[in-house]
Amino acid sequence: MARKDVEMVPLCSYADAEVGPRFGIRSERVAEGNRLLHRHDYFEVLFFVSSASPQRIAIREHLTRRGSIFFIPPMTPHQVRFTSTDRCYVLYFDLAFLRPDLAAVPGDIDIELLKRVPELAPFVYQQDIDFMLSDEDAEVLEGLCERMTAEHASPRLCSDEVIRSHLVLLLAEVTQRYERQIRALVQARPPIGGAEKHVKGAMKFIGTNYAEKISLSDAARRVAVSPNYLANLLKRETGKTFVQLLTEKRMDRARELLAYTNMRVSQIAADVGFADFDYFCRRFKQITGSAPLAFRSRYTIDAPREAGAPGERFALVREAQRH
Repeated sequence: MARKDVEMVPLCSYADAEVGPRFGIRSERVAEGNRLLHRHDYFEVLFFVSSASPQRIAIREHLTRRGSIFFIPPMTPHQVRFTSTDRCYVLYFDLAFLRPDLAAVPGDIDIELLKRVPELAPFVYQQDIDFMLSDEDAEVLEGLCERMTAEHASPRLCSDEVIRSHLVLLLAEVTQRYERQIRALVQARPPIGGAEKHVKGAMKFIGTNYAEKISLSDAARRVAVSPNYLANLLKRETGKTFVQLLTEKRMDRARELLAYTNMRVSQIAADVGFADFDYFCRRFKQITGSAPLAFRSRYTIDAPREAGAPGERFALVREAQRH
């Protein structure tokens, strides 16, 4: 699916109102009809205990019968279809719930994350393997789902721990049933994740649009992920927030314009995306240690200096850009 098409697939979440680690489960008995194509920023499992209509995950149509189980990674477009007689369990969770020790890690699966959380392998290779359980295995998983449903509906002391252990067991049972195929796929095509691609896309978006009024949501929409997911990814990969990266780009450009042009400072502020001139001046001084005009008098290539060689003056500008 092309990126433009992915951007058009709406985000639709059952967990929007939740704060903190997310988990949910429900047993579906729904009226006949098709759900709209959508995506969300958490993991989802569809486990069918009856025959059902074909399910669309990414660009594939999957046949469904009793024992079919589907693993939908975050931000993957999919369309769930039900008839009036279908019955399945729908589970969703994020990595922070499954593995609290990895709460700060985005749920983008690469080989390193898979080594630490091997039960996520079915999400990586959903498009390669038709996960289909025997009647005996389906009964085991149905029992796990029933216990999770009961604990989730009426929380008690340690309910989260009970749910988490049953969820891990469900994922591990399927992973072990298909261990041979999964090992072969990991060997032939280890997951690389989309983290690098998303970060590069967000940085390119900032570099192209820094002069405009842009937000984290705009960047997330451009790279087809959720704002929360992109925020965590940028922090993990760069150590900075979206606002910090945007401000850094704007200030780098402002320094260049101050040093190499005769533009008015107010025009430079507007050209690098600051509608409020006074705020631009305050932020510029906070970041560079100098007011814009003081910076210009020190670093402009036309300003007389004791070290008058052009190479030294250009070096000073480059030095200032690094700070």
